[in-house]
Amino acid sequence: MLLTAQNTTRELAAAHCDLALLPVAAMEQHGEHLPTGSKMLVLDAIARRVGEALPGAVYLLPTLPFGTSAIHAGTPGTVYLGWETLNAVLRDLIESLWAQGIRRVAVLAGLGQATSGTVFPWDNSIVKSAVRQLNYDHSDLQAIWVQPLGVARQELLGIFQTADRERHAGEVITSLLLHLHPEWVKGRGQDHVPATGQGFLYYVPFATLCPNGVWGYPGLATDEKGARALEAIVRGTVHYVTTTLEQLGQIHGTRQGEKR
Repeated sequence: MLLTAQNTTRELAAAHCDLALLPVAAMEQHGEHLPTGSKMLVLDAIARRVGEALPGAVYLLPTLPFGTSAIHAGTPGTVYLGWETLNAVLRDLIESLWAQGIRRVAVLAGLGQATSGTVFPWDNSIVKSAVRQLNYDHSDLQAIWVQPLGVARQELLGIFQTADRERHAGEVITSLLLHLHPEWVKGRGQDHVPATGQGFLYYVPFATLCPNGVWGYPGLATDEKGARALEAIVRGTVHYVTTTLEQLGQIHGTRQGEKR
């Protein structure tokens, strides 16, 4: 059962939610063809579908639109939080859930990439540190982070021709938006992949390497690819959240047994 900000306190209390989902997106440039709220629009749709598919009572928080987008600083429409600020926001939000008895929290840390995996977050990377410290501070908390594209890696590499080369505003997210919100897509943008590797983004702003705001091939995007990808992403995220929390529960149970 999915509960949201549209539910009342009485309804939430009666549901006894044992899991909360916190989507953290970003408000940043996405080339000339996609809106600055692209990640928020896509992540919001993913989070709702994931919440509906998870077992038990799930409290879905509103998608936080602002993340750490300093790499796009100065581009029109880009608005972001500093790492220290986002870390503090995450602590406050998760601890407010903990205070009401919700002990399991899954943070959707942006979208990630098909190549980002589950070890290092591509978007909002401070989430990893924030979640780790919260688990240390609250022994009964089971908080995790997940990037939806990363946990659907194998399927996405089979759907998209360039998923392994995309970094921003390319074939993947353009396809997802063509499926979810075609009215917001303005053409296909300009295909562009710089000759340098993504490691150079640690040294120079994104616009230096990609003046048109795109690192990828949005020209290859289609609604049909977006539909298939959305199913794979939701399926992969549900599986990851479910199995990871199950494993954490077993670890917590073992630790409690050892203490006794």
